[in-house]
Amino acid sequence: MHTNELPQSGTEVHQHPALRKLQRLAQLMRLLSAGYAAWVLWNILNWWLDADKVKKYFGDFIHRDLSAMAAPQRFAALALDLIAWTLLLLAVLQCWKFLNDLGQPARWGGAAARHISLCAWFAIACEVVTELSRPVQSFFLTMHLSVAEQVWKWNFRTMDLLAVLLCLSLLMFAYVFTWTMEVAEENRSFV
Repeated sequence: MHTNELPQSGTEVHQHPALRKLQRLAQLMRLLSAGYAAWVLWNILNWWLDADKVKKYFGDFIHRDLSAMAAPQRFAALALDLIAWTLLLLAVLQCWKFLNDLGQPARWGGAAARHISLCAWFAIACEVVTELSRPVQSFFLTMHLSVAEQVWKWNFRTMDLLAVLLCLSLLMFAYVFTWTMEVAEENRSFV
């Protein structure tokens, strides 16, 4: 019998209150992560598929007239954002797998550690692709202009720093979780 379970009464297994809280938080994290991935995709498509909005607002941002910009230029920039979003989706999927394992203490171990590590690395890759694609996107959107007018503009916003901190924290948590599982396994071998 596991230390987190009491004997069965009828068909119900009594779990430690902390495990029930953890399982509820895991479900909340699943909903929030799926919602976040959907929200990011909606924002990407809402921005890049509205030609007038891109021409006006991005043109104002880089101080260029983008009225002659062609649709393939926007779609090339959209493709870069979709590559980053795919990495985000992979991070969310690994997060879901980790949260599934986290809610079941019997499954804590190597697989759970791999899932959280992959989640962190996919999130980091998503942020790197996002940051590196910004100057390329600005170039794509100004390709129709003369060489002197073309722009390679990179910007780093406050929320980008927050994303980097979150990704690094997730990676640190993955390393701590992996190390904890290794120590627990060593301790079990002594018993």
